[in-house]
Amino acid sequence: MSKNIRRIVIAAAAVVVLALAFVLLKYVFPEKEVVIEATPTPTEEPVYYLVRRSGNEVSDLAFHYEDGSEFVIHAQKKDDGSYSFTATPEDSFFGYNSSRFRSIMFTVSAITATSKIEENPKDLSDYGLDDPRFSVTIGFDDGSSTTIFVGNETPVQNYYYANTDHDSTVYTIGGYLTSLMTRPPHEYIAVDSFPTYEDKEIYTNLTHFILTRRDGVKIEVVLDKDLSMEGNITSSAYMMLQPFVSPCTSETVEALLDVLATISTENIAGNITTMERIHEFGLDQPARLFVEDSSGHSLELVIGIANEDKCIAAVARQYDAFMAGETDYLTILNEKETNFDWITLNYMDLQIRTPWVVRIRDVDSVIYNIDGEVYEMVLYEYDDVTGSGVEVVRTCSHINGKDVGETNTKRIYSRTLNFRQVNSISPDTTYEENYVSSITIRLKDGTERFMSFHKINERQYACMMDGNVEYYIYASNLSTLRTALERAMDDREVSLVYER
Repeated sequence: MSKNIRRIVIAAAAVVVLALAFVLLKYVFPEKEVVIEATPTPTEEPVYYLVRRSGNEVSDLAFHYEDGSEFVIHAQKKDDGSYSFTATPEDSFFGYNSSRFRSIMFTVSAITATSKIEENPKDLSDYGLDDPRFSVTIGFDDGSSTTIFVGNETPVQNYYYANTDHDSTVYTIGGYLTSLMTRPPHEYIAVDSFPTYEDKEIYTNLTHFILTRRDGVKIEVVLDKDLSMEGNITSSAYMMLQPFVSPCTSETVEALLDVLATISTENIAGNITTMERIHEFGLDQPARLFVEDSSGHSLELVIGIANEDKCIAAVARQYDAFMAGETDYLTILNEKETNFDWITLNYMDLQIRTPWVVRIRDVDSVIYNIDGEVYEMVLYEYDDVTGSGVEVVRTCSHINGKDVGETNTKRIYSRTLNFRQVNSISPDTTYEENYVSSITIRLKDGTERFMSFHKINERQYACMMDGNVEYYIYASNLSTLRTALERAMDDREVSLVYER
C-alpha cells in the first residue's frame, strides 16, 4: 500500500471514530433539554392627544369661566425668539407675570388625556359637557384653533371629563392640568415683591422701615450708616424717628430685620369686590408695614389676620384706592406664617437703655481695660469737605498711638455706649467684688465717668456705674467691644453688624 493511500485510510478511520463518538454522546448520554420561556414584547399604551402642536405656534389663548367671564392672552413673537404679551382685561394695579403666560402657552399646546371614555356619546350631559364648566380656545399662528371643554369631575377624584370642538370623543384629564388651565386672571398678576437678602446683607441693605400697629402707633427706624444723624448721641447704627427720636439698640433692630427680610407672599387668595368683606379678612383695623432698601426698592403692605394659622395682607396702594372707592376690587394675599409677629411690638424694646449717654464730641479720651488688656482711645476732630462740597467736622482717634479713621472710631464708641440695661440687680444677687473689666470716659470739661463689670456668671456681669451697682448686662456686650478694638488695631473695618 502506498503512503498516499495509507494516509487516506487513516483519515477516513478518524472520521468514523469521531462519528461513532458523537452518536454515543447524543443517545447514550443525551443532553438535558433547556426550555426557553417566551417573554412578551412590551407595547406602549395608546396616547390620546386633545391638542398636539408646538408652543411656538400658539398666538392666542381665550379662557371662558363658569361665571361667564373671559380672559384673553395674546402672544407676539419677537425677532430674537422672545415673546411679548398683552392681556384683556388689563390689571390696573399690578400688571401680569409674563413668565406664567409663556408657561401656560406651552402647557396647553400639547395636552394628553389620561384615558378615552366614549366615542360619539349620545348624551354629553352624562359628563357635564353639554354645558361645560370651563373652556379654553387655543389660537395658532396659521389661523386655526382648538377649543377644549372641561366638564364634571370623575367618580375618581382629581380627574375631569373633557372633549374638543374637533372630536366629540370624551376623555379624562388630570386635575393638576385642569387647575392650570382654569387658573383665574388674578393668579397671573405680578404681586409687589421685595429683594431677598441674607445674613449680614440684611443689616447693610435694609435702610428704612415703618411699622404701624393696629392702634395707629408708628415705629419708624432708619439705618444711620455714617453715624451722623442729629440726635444720634450714642453713635448707634440705627435711629428711631417715630414715635420720638432716639438711638436704637442694634441687636434688637437686627433681630427684627431678620423677620422683615423673610416676608413673602405664599399665594393669591383672590379678589374681593364688596366693602362688607373687609372684616372677614381682618382688614377693617389693619396694621401696616413699609420697608425700603439702599437701592430704593420698597414694599408697603396692609396686614389683616395674623396668627399661626393664617396671615392675610394686601398691597397698601391698592387697599387705599379700594377704601377710597377708586377701584372696585382688592386682591387678598396669603402671606408666610410668622411674618407679622412684630404687630404687638413695644417701641421701647428698640431703644437703647444704657447706664450712660455721652456725646462723642464731649469726650477727650476713653480707657478700656478688658480682662487686663488696656486700650487708650484719644479722640481728635478736624474740618473736612465731602465730595459733594458739604463742610463737616470729622471725629477720629489714636488708639494706643495708632491712627484710627472716623468710621472705626465712631463704631467703637457706639459699642462703648451699648451696654444695655438688661434688668435691675436684685438684693440677693451675688457677684464678684473685684471687677474683671472697666471703661473710663474722660470728658473735655475734666470730669470722668467710670463703669466696671463684676462677674455674676458666664453670661452676665453686674454693671457698676460711678460706684453704684444697679443693673446687670450680658457678657456679649464686652465681646463685641473687644472684637471692634481688635479689628481697628489690625487695620480692618469695624463691622456695622455687632460681631462676636
